[in-house]
Amino acid sequence: MLNHTLEFLRIADVQPNDEKIRKRKESAAELVTAITSKDNRAVLLAFLQGVVGGFDGAPFSQESPAVTLLIKSVKDRDATLPQDLKENATELRAVAAIAVGELLTNQPEGKPGDEAVVAALSINSALSSRPAASNKYIRWMLDTLSAASDKVIHSAARRRRQRGNEAFQKLDKLKKPAEGTDVWDALLPVFKAALREVSAQEAVDREEIETLWWMFGAYSEIEQKPLADISPMAAAFCSGFELAQRALLPPSPSAVAMVKRAVESGRKPATLSSVSLQDATADWSEAMINSLSPADGRAEGASTSYPALLPVSFACQRLRECKDAPKLGKDFTVTTGIPLTFSQSPTNWGEQVFREVILQRFVMDNKEI
Repeated sequence: MLNHTLEFLRIADVQPNDEKIRKRKESAAELVTAITSKDNRAVLLAFLQGVVGGFDGAPFSQESPAVTLLIKSVKDRDATLPQDLKENATELRAVAAIAVGELLTNQPEGKPGDEAVVAALSINSALSSRPAASNKYIRWMLDTLSAASDKVIHSAARRRRQRGNEAFQKLDKLKKPAEGTDVWDALLPVFKAALREVSAQEAVDREEIETLWWMFGAYSEIEQKPLADISPMAAAFCSGFELAQRALLPPSPSAVAMVKRAVESGRKPATLSSVSLQDATADWSEAMINSLSPADGRAEGASTSYPALLPVSFACQRLRECKDAPKLGKDFTVTTGIPLTFSQSPTNWGEQVFREVILQRFVMDNKEI
């Protein structure tokens, strides 16, 4: 959001001068080019981790690639920036946020790119289950990025589920190739386009059917029990995970609302009161923990590198690693920015699980897009 350079910089400097605004805007514009490439997705995710949780603590260090890139881009234009991360972390956070915001808002109408969707899903996951920032400038910055992220997700989800028969119309109008024309060169592209169209439509239908049958059955595949027979917190976790597994990427705006219906159906309001993540973990089975944070390297690496984006996944990883003392420690708050006492309803925690599964799936394999 180059147009919000002044406002974003205020998290580090309440009254930046015009020259500083110009130089930081130039740095951010340069960085947008870097994070738009899929080859630099790790840098993009690190930027997002820093924007949400800050660069002044774990998992960042002075030598982190994202930190090095940010410092170089800024110092190329302004040698007065301190080199030490302890002194420049907030400034780097502002510049990274400007670059991420520009990535989110500078997209083709109705057709956001994959990296913009990654950024949007990351912000959606990171900000949905954490207390609002106490600093008003940081709070405004994050709220602005959150609003831009919602627009990207809705646009990409709508495009993914858009129905049409353009390819079939071309197939219907296809005529016999002219004499001397290679038949396969003429026909194959049309046939392939029609098959892709059928496949896309079938995927949308399958998503609807599988989700509706799951909702109708109200049965957890993870726990191998009806949702009504497990605790609200366990039902929320399983519902979020299992519905996210059935969703196309990115999910429709209504998909996360199904978690609420699955969790709250048939339960008394008194059983759905707010609970901290620390207390919620008491209802998580080993199967649940392993589903969200399997020890396969990929998901574990993501939650370790980007804990602010995947806080529940990071919690599961910590619990899996510390079986003898299954409690979240102070490092959870330090790395995710979420206090152990922060509470919300089981439904909200289930919705957070949904968002994290969606983000993990998109980052690890987005062939559907």
